[in-house]
Amino acid sequence: MDGFYALFSSYWWLLFPLGFLISAGFSSIMRYKRTQAKIELLKTYAAAGKEPPAELLSALGESDDELASIKVEDTEGSGTTTFLVILFAGLAAIFGAVGYLNLFGMEGPEAYFVSAVLGVLAAAFLFSGIASGRRRRD
Repeated sequence: MDGFYALFSSYWWLLFPLGFLISAGFSSIMRYKRTQAKIELLKTYAAAGKEPPAELLSALGESDDELASIKVEDTEGSGTTTFLVILFAGLAAIFGAVGYLNLFGMEGPEAYFVSAVLGVLAAAFLFSGIASGRRRRD
């Protein structure tokens, strides 16, 4: 058990890329299942000898990326940016406190570096939200 703790304490940051990898894999599987469902729906119409509705064909022709961009444009400014700013600023504060208090065996410079990266992300989302708010008003 000591080996696992030593591995985790030295390479804890690998949890973030691993989480993104798992998320991307899950997203890919779900996209595949949606494509399979679309094909099955078209097979059902073909087996019945019916012409699918025009709305269905147009919806099937749109890629998931096009649909995602529509959703992002529709929800822009709905609190998503605010949530990300608060999330990353909070995480930056937590890692800053962990470094200051030397919690979990994490030395100050390591925690301060993670805190700085998360702080930069929070600032980037804040400026992005401000810039998109100005563009919407123009």
